[in-house]
Amino acid sequence: MSEALSGLIGVLVGSVITAIVTIYAEHQKGKREAAQSERQHERERRSARDTFQRDSILTLQTAVADLIKSAYEELDRVIAIAKETGQWPARQWETPTAVGWSTALVLLKSSRARVFNEEIRSLAKELQKAAGDSIWAKSMDEAEQHSKHLEPLLDRFNDAVARTLPSLY
Repeated sequence: MSEALSGLIGVLVGSVITAIVTIYAEHQKGKREAAQSERQHERERRSARDTFQRDSILTLQTAVADLIKSAYEELDRVIAIAKETGQWPARQWETPTAVGWSTALVLLKSSRARVFNEEIRSLAKELQKAAGDSIWAKSMDEAEQHSKHLEPLLDRFNDAVARTLPSLY
């Protein structure tokens, strides 16, 4: 009888140990799967964020280029008038808006709001101000002073974009 009892106790102890090991293994497996799922979710979230930032930065870059193009075209227009008339045609509210200026400005402001990189946001704002100041200048000298800042600012802006984009791919 003691052999039978020993056998029964051995089977029960073995069953309990097997149950404990199985429960522990399933618990560990669940933790690994949860961690893996969390890492996958984080990769997908980071990928979506990076895609959003790439698109926003590229849209902002296009808006900046359009705004600068519009400012230069407007400056060319008023310089031609000044050469023809001898008078600087300082812009007034009634003066025709630079072609494409409003569209580029709206796009610049909306896309700038979606860019997380503060350096890029700040440079876009500086470019917007310098371009605006140049086309609203009261004299040719003032317009020239403001417009001198455009190309160096544009270079700094594009350099910041070039440094940022690779990290988003």
